[in-house]
Formats: sequence, structure tokens, C-alpha cells
Amino acid sequence: MGRTSDAKARLIGAAMELIYARGYSAVGVQEICAQAGVNKGSFYHFFPSKQALVLTVIDAYAQYVQQMWEEAMMAVQSPLERMLQVFKATYEAHCTLVDACGQMRGCPIGNLALELSNQDEIIRQKLWEVFRGWADMVEQMLRESAVSGELHVHDIDTTAQSIIAYFEGVLLLAKTQNDPLVVKQLAQGVKYLLETHRRDHLDKTNNWE
Repeated sequence: MGRTSDAKARLIGAAMELIYARGYSAVGVQEICAQAGVNKGSFYHFFPSKQALVLTVIDAYAQYVQQMWEEAMMAVQSPLERMLQVFKATYEAHCTLVDACGQMRGCPIGNLALELSNQDEIIRQKLWEVFRGWADMVEQMLRESAVSGELHVHDIDTTAQSIIAYFEGVLLLAKTQNDPLVVKQLAQGVKYLLETHRRDHLDKTNNWE
């Protein structure tokens, strides 16, 4: 069952690394086992399928990103400063990754959403839960800011989801350009999301309804 009792953790770690680098479909169970140093029979002792493994991997990715967001949110700063701190931490993390492997890999959750949302309903639902959890963190920040009078946001849920969508879009552009500097350059864009939603009179001409 692998070399040691940490076989399951090594399988998860290997899957996280390989899937992040190349995507879910390009990585097979045998390759994950080889990188983890675990035999294939032991894989199925821990995970009934590759799908089951990737669901665990998604949780691990999500926990890492959420921890980064929470650390930024805990700072005693304005909502804008907190969000800029999220982008700064993201930029720094990807700079380290590019130095190590030469690739700007984007958001691991966003990558899987693009690859698998139309292929696997269970994985799609799991990915949406992750995005929803991140939006809930932003929403809580916005509600606290509204109570304190620091912000006056008309639609907190939409604003929170818009911020997550912007964050993911920035990482997608940075991945496409293979350059983490894009994250730094576009970080200020979150300012416009906060300012737009705090105005007393929204521009109705921009509504789609």
C-alpha cells in the first residue's frame, strides 16, 4: 500500500502537481501513482476512481487559495486595500511558481472549471461550491463595511461574485500571456468594481435588462 502510511497524502500531492501543470484529462492514474511512489492497487484502496481523487484535489486547491484570501481579509484595512492585498499575494505566489517551472499556470480551480464543467456534473457542482465559498468571504467583508458605513453597496451578492469573476479573468489573461505581471497590472481594476457598486445612482444604460 505504498512505501509508508502517507501513501494517500502522496497520491493527493502528486495529483495536485500533475493536474495543475497539465490538466485533468492529460494525467492518468498510472502516472499519478508513479510520481507518488504508490502502486496502482493501492490507489484504488484510497480512491474508487480518478474522479474521486480530483474531488479531493479540488478541496486541497480550494483550501490553499481560501487561506490566502482569509489572511488578506483579516487585515485591518479598507475593502479596496484588502482586495489589493489578495492580488498582491497572488502575484507573488505566481512569480515564485514561474521562477520554479517557467509557467504561469493560472488558478487551479479556474483551470478545472474551464476543462471539466461541461463534462462532469459532480465536478462542476464541486467547483461552483468553491467559487461560491470565495464569494461568501467577499460578501461578508462587504456587509461588514456596509454596517460600518465605509461602503454603500447596492447589491452585495452581485458585487461579491463580480469580484471573483474579475479575479479569475485576470488569472486567465495572465496564464494566456504566461506573465504574472498581468496580475499586478490589472489589480487596480477591482477598484472600479467597488466604486461602481457604491454609487448612489447607478448608470442604468449599462444594465442588460
